[in-house]
Amino acid sequence: MFKTVTIRDGHDNFFTPLRFIFAYMVLIGHAFVVVLGGSSDEPHIFFELTFSYMAVNLFFIASGFLVTGSMMYRKNMASFASARILRIFPALIVHVFIMMFVFGLMTTALPLMNYLTSPDTLKQPFVVLSFLDTEMALPGIVPNNHEHIASATLWTLRYEVLAYIGTFIAFSLGLMKKRWMILAQFLIFVIALPLAYQLGIYEKLPATLQSLLRFGLCYGLGAAIYAYRDKIKLHVLMIPPLVLLTSLFNNTVIFEVVGIITAGYMLFWAAYVIIPKLDFLKKYADISYGVYIYHWATLQGIKHYIPEIQIVPLIVLATPITIVLSMLSLKYVEKPALDYKGKFAQKLSFKKAKPLNV
Repeated sequence: MFKTVTIRDGHDNFFTPLRFIFAYMVLIGHAFVVVLGGSSDEPHIFFELTFSYMAVNLFFIASGFLVTGSMMYRKNMASFASARILRIFPALIVHVFIMMFVFGLMTTALPLMNYLTSPDTLKQPFVVLSFLDTEMALPGIVPNNHEHIASATLWTLRYEVLAYIGTFIAFSLGLMKKRWMILAQFLIFVIALPLAYQLGIYEKLPATLQSLLRFGLCYGLGAAIYAYRDKIKLHVLMIPPLVLLTSLFNNTVIFEVVGIITAGYMLFWAAYVIIPKLDFLKKYADISYGVYIYHWATLQGIKHYIPEIQIVPLIVLATPITIVLSMLSLKYVEKPALDYKGKFAQKLSFKKAKPLNV
C-alpha cells in the first residue's frame, strides 16, 4: 500500500468496486434529498461538494480514462460506437419502460386509463432517450413525496454520450495520434472553467454549458492520464498534501480544477494500488450502472409507501432492492447487449461477416 503505484494496462485494477462505491455515494446523497426535500439538504463532505457531486465527477474521470483506452485499443470507429451504444442504451430503454409501466403504475394517484393515455406518460421514451428531458415526471406519481420525478440521475448520461461523441470525433480527425493532443484537449477545460468564473459569466451560462465545462474537465483529465499513463507514478503520501492544497484554494476560481486533479490522483492510486487481500473485489460483476439508474426510483418508492421513513432506514431498505434490480439489469439486459457488440459493429461498418472455413 505504501509503495509507488503505477498504472498498468489490462484489467488488473479496482475500477469495478470503485464504480460501485461511486454509485452508492449517489444513493446516499439522494436519500437525504428524498427525505428532506431538496438538493440543498444533501450533506457536504468537502467544503461545498456533496456525495453525489463528487461521485459523478469521479465517474467522469474514470470514464475519460477507460473510454479513451477503449478507443485507442480498438482503433476502429464502428467497434467503438458499438460498444458505447450498447453500454448505455439497452439498459436505459428497459429502465424507461419499467419506470413507465411498473413504478408509474404503482405510485400514480391517477386512474389507470388516465395514466396510461396521458401524453406525459406516452412521450417518455422519446424525450428520455433523446436526452431532451430525463426527469421522467410521470403524471400523478409519488404525490406525497417532495420530488415528483422517477429519475433524477439520467441527466448526466447526456454528457456521458456527448463525451463519447467527442472522443469519436477527436479520433476520426486524428486529434488523438499524439499524447500531447489529448493533453491539450484537457487543458482547454483547465483554462475555460476558471476563466468563466473569473469573468463572472459562469453563473450566467446555460446549465448545459456549465455541465459541459465541469464534465469536460473531469473526462479530459481521465483521457490525459490515459495518454501519459506510462509516465505517472502515484504515492499515498502525496494525497494529504494535495487535499490540503485543494483546501487552500477554496473560494478561488481554480478550486474546482485543483479539486478535480486531486480527486483524479486519489482515484488512480486507489484503482491501481496493490492489495492482494482485496483482489477478490476485482472479480465481482460491475453493477454500478444499474445502481446509478435504479436507486432514485427505489428511494422514491419506499418513501411513497413509508412516508415517515428517515434517512438511515431508507438507505438500509433501498440498498438490497437497488442491488437486486442492478443485478437483474446486468444479467438480462447489459451483458446480453454487450455480447452482441461484435455483430453490431459489423452492421455499423456495413460489412458482412466473413463465412468461416470448415
